[in-house]
Amino acid sequence: MRRTIVICLLLVMMVACRLSPTTTAPLDSPTLVQPEAETLNLTLIQHASCPWAYFWCVVETGIHDAAQDLGVEVTIRRPHTFDPDAVTRLIEAAVEARPDAIGVAVIDPDKFRAPLTKAVQEFNIPVIAYNAGSGPEQDNIPYRAYIGPDERQGGYEAGKRLLAESPSGIKGACINHQPGALNLEARCQGFFDALSESDIEAERVNITPNPAESKKILQRYITKNPETNLFLTLGPEAAVPFYEVIRNRKGAYSHGTFDLSRTILTAIEQGTTLFAIDQQPYLEGYLTVQWLTWIQRHGFSPPSPIISTGPSFIDRTNVDLIQQQVGQYR
Repeated sequence: MRRTIVICLLLVMMVACRLSPTTTAPLDSPTLVQPEAETLNLTLIQHASCPWAYFWCVVETGIHDAAQDLGVEVTIRRPHTFDPDAVTRLIEAAVEARPDAIGVAVIDPDKFRAPLTKAVQEFNIPVIAYNAGSGPEQDNIPYRAYIGPDERQGGYEAGKRLLAESPSGIKGACINHQPGALNLEARCQGFFDALSESDIEAERVNITPNPAESKKILQRYITKNPETNLFLTLGPEAAVPFYEVIRNRKGAYSHGTFDLSRTILTAIEQGTTLFAIDQQPYLEGYLTVQWLTWIQRHGFSPPSPIISTGPSFIDRTNVDLIQQQVGQYR
């Protein structure tokens, strides 16, 4: 009797081993083949680009990686110099070409509102704002979501951190390399708000994308305003000429910046810069392509009108990790 039971158990085990979850259907049933997803054509429109702005090289790495991972075609449009009017024309041309979806860095909602609203309401083209924007409600543009940092909050936290590190702060300067870009203006405003809470005066110093010209502007400002000792730069384009000028200055100062580059990370290591605010540009590019693809292919909806990628702080406590990611993810 025991031998019979053992044999039966062995037979059951042998049959079970030969079956698998993928062979439960009859052998003569038809094989189901999932159709390949149709290739989508996305257009992304920026106000700057790689290689003349290091930050955008990281954004575009995220864009290209997402396009490859998801099997979509992405065309990036940008003007040769910072020019909101030229960006507006690029948006208008993209809308008329009717791609499957559009991503835009919304640096000027008033200029961009009409063509983007036309894209959404007349042509039913999904639109996402990335890198620059304040959300569809505040921008009054019916795009699906904004992917990027809270710019004012970043400036505010930068100001509070500079004050914490430099309780003897006398006057602040926000150095803007792209005057007129509303996202950068918001950074300055947050900085001003933080300093005003401690009754510290601050002002905006507008420079240009030209490093030599910017260096001259900053040299004149620092010479005329020796009391200024709290400095915030809004990106590598402002930080680099600032470093060239500040090395000749006598007296203590504190400096923080937005965005990353090898020069900025080295300055953090050396103590020249207290911190950099990272808005994780790789995520801005990758998530924009990802969400535009998901919206078109699956009808997904973003979980909120603002998908924040920052701000986060890079300082001496974590700069070694970030150094390892420069050139791809940072």
